[in-house]
Amino acid sequence: MQNNKTTQIQIGPFQTDDPKHIRRILESIGWDEHYILAFEQAAIQFARNSNSAVFMARRQEVTIGFVFVEFHIWNRLAQIQGLAVDPSLHRHGAASALVSQAEAFARTCGARGVYVDTPTTNERGRLFYEAIGYQVGYIMPRYYEENLDGVTYQKFFDKTAAQQGA
Repeated sequence: MQNNKTTQIQIGPFQTDDPKHIRRILESIGWDEHYILAFEQAAIQFARNSNSAVFMARRQEVTIGFVFVEFHIWNRLAQIQGLAVDPSLHRHGAASALVSQAEAFARTCGARGVYVDTPTTNERGRLFYEAIGYQVGYIMPRYYEENLDGVTYQKFFDKTAAQQGA
């Protein structure tokens, strides 16, 4: 049975007024100002480049989440550069819908798969990525800060499915 809340979520491209929504979402999560500023600027850059995209999740015309995805030509992998959903709307399907859109973008670029980094302490995020089929690739010591390691999750696309879509 499909959740009614999930069916109300629309995923669309980044628009010029979306940095304020990114700020609101990251503030509600409790991010530090320097990270918020970096994400606002990154969104604009990713939205401008042909090898990257920013998708926004909206429910009843309210922006509730975002994902940044970038395709790397050198290894034919796409990287989720940022994913966040308003904490009051967790577990309503927005993050899954955003990652699905990022994966669709990656496929259109000819990517072999997608990877994403998150702090090892991000238990909720780690459980989410594992639940949607991502596997731990490796741990990166001191990746985020001096005492904060990162973990990379990977999902490779099935070759036969990719060939059928081509």
